[in-house]
Amino acid sequence: MISVTEEQIRTAARQSPDAGARALFDTYYNYVYAIVHRCISGTGTREDVEECVSDVFLEVLDRLPGIGEGSLQAYLGTTARRRALNVCRSLKRHGTDELPETFASEQNVAEDAELSMQAKQLMAHIRALGEPDATILIQKYYYDRNASEIGKLLGMNPITVRSRLSRALKALRSAAKDLL
Repeated sequence: MISVTEEQIRTAARQSPDAGARALFDTYYNYVYAIVHRCISGTGTREDVEECVSDVFLEVLDRLPGIGEGSLQAYLGTTARRRALNVCRSLKRHGTDELPETFASEQNVAEDAELSMQAKQLMAHIRALGEPDATILIQKYYYDRNASEIGKLLGMNPITVRSRLSRALKALRSAAKDLL
């Protein structure tokens, strides 16, 4: 995945709406999906989340020319939260005949709860490492980005990224032994 700036997205959208839409989607899909999923996951289905994410991108693409410079990510985040909360309210108001995915599956609820607690503890340990180490770890293992991509994103040399990643993993292992 190549890192694309907001100005490049705007330029692509002016030249070709399809190219602009693809650049916006490729750059911010994970960000928008995470926000929407966090809001809807306990109430709606995966289809509800995906539909809401699509609606967010459609709204932002429609309003792209009027969005101020340097605030595209903030606008996407605000739009995603607002739409997700509206969907969540609507689902609660109208009720759903379906169980949330976590209960509809055959998985053990106690095991899911324990994994969720471990994930929260792990994220707390990652955040405790500070910046840019926390961002490097998240970009590497959550977004599956390589050192070159992370380096471009953070304005760092890829060798520095790999070195910081190695040290951060050592620190994380020693701090998170209680998770294993």
